[in-house]
Amino acid sequence: MLKSTTLDLRSHLFAAFLIVSILLGVVGELWAQPPSSSAASGEALIAQLGDEQYQVREQAERKIMQRGAPMLPLLREAARSPDPEIRLRATALYRQMSDRVRKDNLRRFADMADDVDLPGWKRFQERHGDTPAIRKLYVSILKDEWDIVVALETQPQMMDYLLFQRANKIREDLYGPDHIQISEGTAAAMLHATSFEDIRITDPTMDQLKFLLTAPQVTTSLQDPESAGPLLGVFDQWLESNLKSGRFSQEMRFVVLTTCLREGIKSGKIVAKQMLDERASPIYQNGFGQFGAVNTTQQMMYAMLAIAKLGGKEDIEYLSTYLDDATEISLPTAQGDRFSTLLKDVALVAVLHISGEDPKEFGYPRISTDPNFLYNIRSIGFTTDEQREKAFQKWEKSQKAQPSEK
Repeated sequence: MLKSTTLDLRSHLFAAFLIVSILLGVVGELWAQPPSSSAASGEALIAQLGDEQYQVREQAERKIMQRGAPMLPLLREAARSPDPEIRLRATALYRQMSDRVRKDNLRRFADMADDVDLPGWKRFQERHGDTPAIRKLYVSILKDEWDIVVALETQPQMMDYLLFQRANKIREDLYGPDHIQISEGTAAAMLHATSFEDIRITDPTMDQLKFLLTAPQVTTSLQDPESAGPLLGVFDQWLESNLKSGRFSQEMRFVVLTTCLREGIKSGKIVAKQMLDERASPIYQNGFGQFGAVNTTQQMMYAMLAIAKLGGKEDIEYLSTYLDDATEISLPTAQGDRFSTLLKDVALVAVLHISGEDPKEFGYPRISTDPNFLYNIRSIGFTTDEQREKAFQKWEKSQKAQPSEK
């Protein structure tokens, strides 16, 4: 009962925020230009919106729309007029004109015009630069999540609440009966808005984003040659910022890792090393995704595979520190099966992959590849200690045969 009441209260607060925002010009106005020198005649047109004759009122509307953006401040003020006719018409005209001005500004902005002042652009530009591709993504952000961007600039103290509500709606759309797709603009906006360390974002809001990361539409965009660059830049900024601030829960961090591993996102290597360095705590996914229960050693296993897939030869030395770690990884096996997997087995597979070697040639009896996670995790390991010892001896021998790098 208390939860239901809280949600109702949140809904009412959100509705009130939107109404006030519209009236104050926070939502819908592209930072309207100041009144022109013909403000007096503009005020006369506003007054004609309440004229007794219908034709005069209609003609005033047409003239106001013809004048365009300079009329926005007068219309905004007229939306609070005591005259109901003026108030009604001014509100409708304000919305129409704001929408028209916004579309025109977005079009000009995408064409690299320098005189278009869009909300939040300066901050976004400082982070990601200014190219046609970056502007195209930012236009998508504003088209799909204008209110979020404006609130980020004008009411940062409301962001946690607004983002929680929006993320919850995204989840409902994604997994509801209509399966509404998540746009690239929405994904970028949510990641961008939750990447500022000075803006308070709570755990429930961050955890909602895991549904965003697993959405097929988002992962497809990350693989699209045209959109991947700008969107990956936003993703990398989000990842770096939240790892640094410690916002990720254990579960969220694992979701981020597996997303990067599955989609080949290079910055996932940072998450992998953090998890290995901290010997990631056991988590339980609460039925989320395909992983179910994921213990510490299993998480470390995925982290090593992520470094193997996303890293390079510069990471061999780091992975080599685990070649002596005989910690056993708990994986489901058939009764009586003597096949086992140690952390050192996974570390060697990772090193072999980076080195361009085939684990089968080193005696891994069941090794098989996996398109998402590089290797099938249940195929990494050995049936006997003798097999394991021979594999490591062969690696050591191959290393000694390599000429030393100076």
